[in-house]
Amino acid sequence: MKFTNLIKSAALVALLSGANAFAAPVELLVNGGFEANPQSAGTWANYSNLTGWTGGEHGIELRNHVDGVAAQGVNFVELDTNKNSSMFQSVQTVLGQHYTLTFQFENRPGVAISSQGLSVDWGGAEIAHVNNSLNGTWETRTYSLIGDGSAMKLKFIATGTSDSYGSSLDNVSLTTAVPEPETYAMLLAGLGLVGVVARRRKAAK
Repeated sequence: MKFTNLIKSAALVALLSGANAFAAPVELLVNGGFEANPQSAGTWANYSNLTGWTGGEHGIELRNHVDGVAAQGVNFVELDTNKNSSMFQSVQTVLGQHYTLTFQFENRPGVAISSQGLSVDWGGAEIAHVNNSLNGTWETRTYSLIGDGSAMKLKFIATGTSDSYGSSLDNVSLTTAVPEPETYAMLLAGLGLVGVVARRRKAAK
């Protein structure tokens, strides 16, 4: 292959990498806001599963403006239904790919901290345990995760006293991570290097 073709190939790779680097994050979860399941205002109900989510042994409690107001939309969930329960969603990952998890949780009003709390698992390992939301309002948490190339489970588990009163959960999102500013700098440097080499090659003729 001629040197000029090598330069063109390198430029193409850089441009493709740039397109990927500047691409918007892709949402990987289904029904992260729990709005896909209709629930009448001022009511709640226990479900075996919700759209996109598989419930644990004691199901998933879906609420619409009951003992709290949703962080977004109208619905939110609680995982201490009749007893402590859980829910999960499997996501096909890319080996070594970084992902960003965000969610909001809120302690149930008038309920002891010992009765509340959520464990968050990724691929079978706990990555966080949350409880005692700030000032009793919705609190946002963000975590960086890494894929192992398999279908990995994102799982939320109620951890407080198993008494049907637990923490609320809403607005769960899992996206491909946005590249850091250093990534953009490396991209620009790479494109600049391609240009310099091409100019030197042309001047040497």
